[in-house]
Amino acid sequence: MLLQTLASLDQARALPQVASPSTATSNPDILKPHATETEAKPKARSWSHRLEARMPSKLKAAAATLKSSNMISLGTGRPNPKYFPWDSLIAHGKRHQGDGAFGDDTTPASCSAGDKDFDLSKVLNYGDAAGHAQLIRFVTEHVDLIHKPQYEDWRTCLTCGTTSALDIIFRMFVKPGDSVLFESLTYPPTIEIAEAQKFNPVGITMDTEGLIPAELDRVLSNWDEFRGPKPFVLYTIPSGHNPTGVTQSTERRRAIYEVAEQHDLLIIEDDPYFYLQLENDSSTQLTAEKYLENLPTSYLSLDRTGRVIRLDSTSKILAPGLRIGWLTASAEIVRIFVANTEISSAFPAGPSQVMMYKLLAESWGHRGFFDWLSHISLEYSRRRNLLVEACEKHLPRDVCSWTVPTFGMFLLVRLDVSKHPAVKPLESLESAAILDIEDRIYKKSSVNGVLVTKGSWFAAETEDVREASLRLTFVAAPEAALETAVEAFGHTVQGEFERAQTVAP
Repeated sequence: MLLQTLASLDQARALPQVASPSTATSNPDILKPHATETEAKPKARSWSHRLEARMPSKLKAAAATLKSSNMISLGTGRPNPKYFPWDSLIAHGKRHQGDGAFGDDTTPASCSAGDKDFDLSKVLNYGDAAGHAQLIRFVTEHVDLIHKPQYEDWRTCLTCGTTSALDIIFRMFVKPGDSVLFESLTYPPTIEIAEAQKFNPVGITMDTEGLIPAELDRVLSNWDEFRGPKPFVLYTIPSGHNPTGVTQSTERRRAIYEVAEQHDLLIIEDDPYFYLQLENDSSTQLTAEKYLENLPTSYLSLDRTGRVIRLDSTSKILAPGLRIGWLTASAEIVRIFVANTEISSAFPAGPSQVMMYKLLAESWGHRGFFDWLSHISLEYSRRRNLLVEACEKHLPRDVCSWTVPTFGMFLLVRLDVSKHPAVKPLESLESAAILDIEDRIYKKSSVNGVLVTKGSWFAAETEDVREASLRLTFVAAPEAALETAVEAFGHTVQGEFERAQTVAP
C-alpha cells in the first residue's frame, strides 16, 4: 500500500509550467497531494480574534509580479544574477540502496544557473518566505503521508529553524503580560523568548508520560484573573521530550487535546525528536512500513479544528546547519506566519533548500527518506542502549533515577536530594539548596572531563525548582567514550554525597 501511494505521488509531482519555481505563496493549492484525498473534510476554525494581523511586505508583493509576466523591473532591489560569483553548486549525498541501507558511497547532485527545476540564479537571490515550491511540495506530501490532517485547509511552509519559528509564532499570538502554558521542564530558548517578549511562562506538572491533562485542566479552570488574561497557548514537546526524554502516549495526547478543545487552546506542537525511534533491539533496521507504524500519533493528526501548529526540524535528522524546518497549520495561520517571516528572518536559505530538494526529492524520494529515518533511529538506539547500560552499572541507584527514553536524544538523571547527608530527616529543602547540590555536581563533572546539562536550566518557572537533575545525551560523544563518561559522572555524584557525609552536622 505504501509503495502504491508513493508511486501515485511521484506521478503527480510535476508542477504547472510557470516562470518561476516559487509559486507556493501565490497558488498553494497546487502543492496539496489531492491524489490521497478520499472524503470531504471540514474547514479550520478562524483565529483572527487572537492573531496579530500583518499584511505581506510591500516590496515582496511587488517583486512577486515579476514571476508571471514579461515586465521590466526598475522597482525591486534584487541584485543582477549576472554578478553572482557562483555558476553551480554540487553536493554529494549518501546513496540510498535498494535494501533500505545507506553505504559509504555518495550520489552527486548539481544545481546551475538556468536549470529548470532549481535555477541557481534564483536560488541565490531573494527568495519566497514560504520556501521554494518544489521543496514545499515534497514536504507537504510527507506531512500528508505521516499525519493525514483531518481538516481541508491545512498548509505547510518552510521555516528558518524552530527557534526562529517560535519567536515569530509567539509574536503573532502573545502580548506582553500574557501567560503561556508549558511543561514544567521545557526547551530553554522558549523561556528566553518569554523574557525578551515579556510574557509569563506557566509550568504544568509532568509525570512519566509527560504533561498531565488533569493538571492542565485544573490550572485553566481555576485561573486567577489577577495574574492576567487566561492563557490560550500551550507549548509542548510531545515525543522524546527535552530534557526528560518521555513520550506522550496516544491516550495522553487525546486527553490533552480534549482539554484544549474545552478551554479553546492553541497547541504549539514542537516535535524535533518525533522521527528518532529508540528500539530495544538495535541489531536490525526496521522496514519503512514498520518504521511508519511505530511513529507516535501527532497532535496534528488528532486536530479537527485547526488549533495545532506543528513544527518539524531538519536539525536532528539531516543537519542543524541547514537552518530549515517546516510548519503545518491552517491556511490562515500559515499566511500570517509567512508575512511575519518576510520582515524578520526573510526566507530560508536558498542553498540549503537546494541541498534538501536534491537529496530528498530527486535522490532518495519518500521511501529513501523513510529508510534514512529508520537508519538513524537504529544508530541512536544502539547508543541509547550503551548509555543506559552504563548508567545501570555506574550510577548510585539509591540516589539516581531515570526513565529510559523510547524516542529522542536525552536521558534525565534525577537526584534524590533527601538522601544527601547534609539534609536533615524530614527537612524540606529550599530551591537554593537544591540548586546548590545540582551546581556542585555539574561543575565537578566538568572538572572530571564530562559535560552534562543542568536540569534546572529547563524549568518553566525558575523561581520554584523542586528537584536536582542532570541531562545526559547519547548522540554526540564517540560510542567508545560513553561508558567512560558515565562512569566519571557516577563517581562525581557519589563523591558529592560522600563529601557531604564529612561535612554533615
